[in-house]
Amino acid sequence: MIYDIPTAWSHDLILDKLKAWGKVLKISFKPQHKYQSIWTKMILQPVIDTDFVMRTWWQKLDDDKVMRWYPGHWKLKDRKERERFQTKIQIPSDATDDNFKNYQNGQNFGDFVIKKLKAKSWSTILDKGNKIVIIYFESQNNLHKAMEVQQPWKMTELHSPHNKRPKSDKDKKKNLKSLKGKKADPKGSTSLNHSHDKTKKHTKMNDDTRSLLKIILNLLS
Repeated sequence: MIYDIPTAWSHDLILDKLKAWGKVLKISFKPQHKYQSIWTKMILQPVIDTDFVMRTWWQKLDDDKVMRWYPGHWKLKDRKERERFQTKIQIPSDATDDNFKNYQNGQNFGDFVIKKLKAKSWSTILDKGNKIVIIYFESQNNLHKAMEVQQPWKMTELHSPHNKRPKSDKDKKKNLKSLKGKKADPKGSTSLNHSHDKTKKHTKMNDDTRSLLKIILNLLS
C-alpha cells in the first residue's frame, strides 16, 4: 500500500514514476479527497527492496514527494497502530520555497524532520486552505524528545482520533461504584421458580381430576 499520492497524478504518471522503484505486476487505485492510495504488487529494485524489508515508513516517489508505504497484507488497524504518535506543524501562509530548502542550520525541512526530530515519516495535508504537516514517531518518548527541539515553526502534539482515551481514576471509581450498587440474583432462584411452577401445575391437575370424578358420580346416580 502506498499513501499520499496527489489526485492530480494520472494513473499513467504514477505507473511511470513507479518504474524508479521496480517493475509493476499488479496495481489498483483508490481516490481519497486530495490524495489517493494504491495497492501494488511489484518486483522492487535491490535498494528499494532493502528499505521495504527493513520496514522503513516512507519512500520518495518524486524529488520532493514523500510517500508512506505499508505491507500489502496490513489492515487499516495495523496502519493506524503504526502511526499512533503524531505531531503537526501548520505551515505559515507566507512560507516560501527557500524556507523549506533552508529550514534550520542549513538543513532542508525534510532532512530536519527525519534526522533532527528522529521522525519515522511525515505527510502534508490541506485543511480549509491551511497547509499542515503531520509528523509520525515510533514511540511517545521519541515524540516528547522532538517537542523539545527548537525550530522556526511551532509544532504541537496531535492526538490521533482512532486512539481511545485511557480511563481516568475518576472513571474507574465510578465504574466500581456502579458495580457495587448492583445486587446479584439469589443463588438457586431459577430452580426455586421452576419448583414453584411444577407444584402449581400438579395442584391444577388434582383439581381437574376431582371435577371429573364428580361429573361421573352424578351421572351414575
